[in-house]
Amino acid sequence: MKVTTEQKETCIVDLHIELPPERFQSEWKEVGNEYRRLATLPGFRKGKAPLAIVEKKYSQDIEQEVTRKLLDTAVREAINEQKLQAVQSPNVHTIKLEGDRSLRFTATVVIRPSVNLPEYKGLEITVEKPVVDEAQVDQFLEGLRGDLAEFKTAEGRDLVMGDFAVLDYEGSIEGKSLSESYPDLQPTYAGRKNFWIKLEEDRPIPGLAAGLVGMKAGETRDCTVTFPTDFSEEKLRGYKVNYKVTLHEIKERELPPLDDAFAAKLSPGSTLEKIREQVRERLKVNAEENFSRTVRAEVVKQLLSKVTIDTPSTMVQQESTAILKEIIQENQSRGVSEEELRSHQEELLGAARQSAADKVKLNFILGEIVGKEGIRVSREELAWRITSMAERYQMTPQKLLKELQKHRAIAGIEEEISLGKALDTVVSHARVNGEDPKPIVHSNHSHDEEPHVHGPGCGHDH
Repeated sequence: MKVTTEQKETCIVDLHIELPPERFQSEWKEVGNEYRRLATLPGFRKGKAPLAIVEKKYSQDIEQEVTRKLLDTAVREAINEQKLQAVQSPNVHTIKLEGDRSLRFTATVVIRPSVNLPEYKGLEITVEKPVVDEAQVDQFLEGLRGDLAEFKTAEGRDLVMGDFAVLDYEGSIEGKSLSESYPDLQPTYAGRKNFWIKLEEDRPIPGLAAGLVGMKAGETRDCTVTFPTDFSEEKLRGYKVNYKVTLHEIKERELPPLDDAFAAKLSPGSTLEKIREQVRERLKVNAEENFSRTVRAEVVKQLLSKVTIDTPSTMVQQESTAILKEIIQENQSRGVSEEELRSHQEELLGAARQSAADKVKLNFILGEIVGKEGIRVSREELAWRITSMAERYQMTPQKLLKELQKHRAIAGIEEEISLGKALDTVVSHARVNGEDPKPIVHSNHSHDEEPHVHGPGCGHDH
């Protein structure tokens, strides 16, 4: 086997590999005999047909199988020979089988970049620690009051800001309805029937609420609004739109009194003081979780700033594509139109590329820490992660485990867990707001028993 290397970029190497005809002929013999053993041909018992006949009938299939096996084996041999640390499955291309049965091809290998680890223990982190006060408790309770509010029809008065209006409205530009001009326009902008709107400045349609003030139930009014040039819906930017509005009812929201009866509606048998205490504790837990996330984010920020790495462009591109897909799905689930997403395409691409570059870089840094700290993933940790994933995917842990094994994805999950443990280590050794760290201790002992997948509810993520 002849191998020549070509450095494409810092972390990407092309291996130009040439296999002599003898390698192909030897593999052909083995594969051909296997086909002969399994072949059932007319006039012959299974496995008894002459090799020449089998090779003639299945020559194309045998050639593909031989080529596949040789490519897999030769790439592994070449990587070992060149002492490369591949971090992705090599991309094999430019395959050419010559007439003499010599095989030439190229394998593009992404290799692990060199990482000079800084001192990652004892990072100084300064993050404002949130304090839960009674004003926040009051604000949360006001939200709960809003959830239990009742609406009554206001009689004998005009519509004012803050009211809830039940109305029909239809938008048009120069006499042509928006729904005809733009069939895919959100109904909120085009027009709706028996729709509830809270009269607020510039929501949901800029200037419409102000134009409705003073209307009486049963009245119809024309309101003209001009959409801002930077409005979120591109089709309407800068346009003057006439809305024909018919008001059906004026609704007033009545908040329940903040008393024990209100508490009992939230939790039978409870009192207002008990509810206040529960809210206070929940806000404290939320504040602590937010604080921990912020600390973690600051640790990541410092790690990224302290290390310079030439990240492989192919890995960044793959990660960028995945992140961009997540961003688009998240925005679509929030009702953002495809046209609006396209209008921010460059901005979204830029954000995805930066996030991808940071993620790939961070993973290499944490990978070095995994090795330095001797971090291992126990069978229990792997089982817990698989159980957690199974709950998200709404399938049994056993079924998910089989799927992961089928797609050889277990190693990737183990790596994800180990990287998380590495970050946990750095976070636990950080000095947060000047306080001495309380390092965690990972258990790295191995287990000889088979993985035990716990039942739903036992899983957790690190």
